[in-house]
Amino acid sequence: MNRLSLSVVVPAFDEEECIGACLDLLCTQLDCITEIIVVDNNSADGTRDIVRRRAADHPEIRVVTETQQGLVFARNAGMDAASGDLVARIDADTRVSDDWAATILDFFAADVDQHWAAACGRGEAYELPYGDAAARIKARWSPLARRSPSTPGVRDVPVLYGSNMILRRETWKLIREDVSLRRDVFEDVDMGLCVQKSGGRNAFLPSLTVGVSPRRMESGMRSFVRYMACLPRTLRLHRRHALAAAALVLYVPGVSVLHACRLVMIRAYDSDSGSFSARHLLRPRTDRGMP
Repeated sequence: MNRLSLSVVVPAFDEEECIGACLDLLCTQLDCITEIIVVDNNSADGTRDIVRRRAADHPEIRVVTETQQGLVFARNAGMDAASGDLVARIDADTRVSDDWAATILDFFAADVDQHWAAACGRGEAYELPYGDAAARIKARWSPLARRSPSTPGVRDVPVLYGSNMILRRETWKLIREDVSLRRDVFEDVDMGLCVQKSGGRNAFLPSLTVGVSPRRMESGMRSFVRYMACLPRTLRLHRRHALAAAALVLYVPGVSVLHACRLVMIRAYDSDSGSFSARHLLRPRTDRGMP
């Protein structure tokens, strides 16, 4: 049986601080990864130069340019350009684990009946003062996940997680014209719901864990609430009105309160020294923009 091929798509807009580390970790797994496609989405910093230096040593890396601004456009350009049987999409600040690519290939190779159209895993924010405690609680108690009786340990979920998700190339072709191009919705939630609408199923693999940047967690309250409001908007787009109402009334207020509680702690924490200081609260910060 021929081995499945895996493409990895990395959209990038002004990511010079993290794209190098992301690519270095991917390049340690080139025995399992066929190609790495970095989509430059009008970067004005050193992102493209960093990628080119990595590509000089690893021809599996190539750059695709997308001039229309926005994550959805960069994502689509990368997914369209991918040639692998499986197409993974991660963020430029994602740090994959050592067995990430092998885990993906093993899972889909074992799925000979193609029970699963797509898959995703967990994302744990790195360099946080309280570690991954919040991620573990969320993974255990999430009301959106239910265990699959056909694949022990795997959960059937309605949505995908953008920092760590994989689609069969046929699945992407099937939903390509249905995914939203709006920038005020969660594009990964939209993709997962489009997979379901097409008759496919999304698998959640607890063992497929990556590190993600806590940059969004450092955003001010107004910016964070504006970002989280994308969830009920996405659900309404797919006519999941009951879920949208629950997200608007329960989830968004709840996660906003959580964000308010952790914001002072995160901003007071210095990951380089591992210490807290009130003076860190005075450091200039720029809120993470909409994707």
